[in-house]
Amino acid sequence: MVAVVITIMVSYALLPKTYVQVSIGELTLSAPIPCSIVGATLTAVAIAIELLPLSITEYRLWRVNNELFMDIPAVIRVLRDGLGSGQSLVGVAGILTRIGKGRLGGIIAEAITKEGMGITTMKGSLIEASKELGNNYLAMLAVVLDMAIKSGARLQETLDMAYRSFEDMVSYQLEKSNEVKPYLALIYVVMAIYIVLAGIIIYLMMPSMSRITITTSAGVITAPTISTVDTQLFSSIIVMSSVIQSIIAGVIIGRIVYGKPLVGLLHASILITVLTLMNYIMYLVIYLGTA
Repeated sequence: MVAVVITIMVSYALLPKTYVQVSIGELTLSAPIPCSIVGATLTAVAIAIELLPLSITEYRLWRVNNELFMDIPAVIRVLRDGLGSGQSLVGVAGILTRIGKGRLGGIIAEAITKEGMGITTMKGSLIEASKELGNNYLAMLAVVLDMAIKSGARLQETLDMAYRSFEDMVSYQLEKSNEVKPYLALIYVVMAIYIVLAGIIIYLMMPSMSRITITTSAGVITAPTISTVDTQLFSSIIVMSSVIQSIIAGVIIGRIVYGKPLVGLLHASILITVLTLMNYIMYLVIYLGTA
């Protein structure tokens, strides 16, 4: 994020600028705005690249935590069946290791082994792992398993109830994810349409409007009624606005879809790259092609 801020500051200082007057009532301000489509494009792509390390790291962590969450019901079922049949915790740990119940099975098997060796309790080991990964579900599982083991005769009933509860939570999460995915695609479509429409207006319509003239009844051609349009300025503004909108959209996607705003920065990086390149291609094809 520091690199993104530095990139914005450096590009603002180096790029050529046009002063734009903004009037608010009787107050008139003159603001310098960068007006280089090449510079704005390179800046946007640099920002997209700089967002990747953080977003990829957060996305990988989310994938790990999501995998752990999805495996909880299956692991609880193995524990329920194994302990219910009279096996010891160490024996159940061996079953988890042999049948390969994903990353979660390995974590629980390791926690059981540590408890058997007297290093730490299973609950303590799982809570420590939950803190390292930032996974609250793993901490919940640690409490549930500790309560179940201490319940004695009600072990089977406690684990069965935990299995059903986590199974319902996983089903709800999958259903929610499937419902949200179409809206995720819609954000990409809306942003792409925004760039296409803006590009048509800037590169095709506005230059034509700037050449409009009026012929009087006497046949005299007057001066153009619309001043020359600074295409570079408007294009740079579109690029900058697409970067801001992409970051906001990415944070929203991360919060709604993944539960963590920073994970959505991966989508923000993709959006920035796609929209910026679309805008530059339209500049080359439409504007330069009709110039």
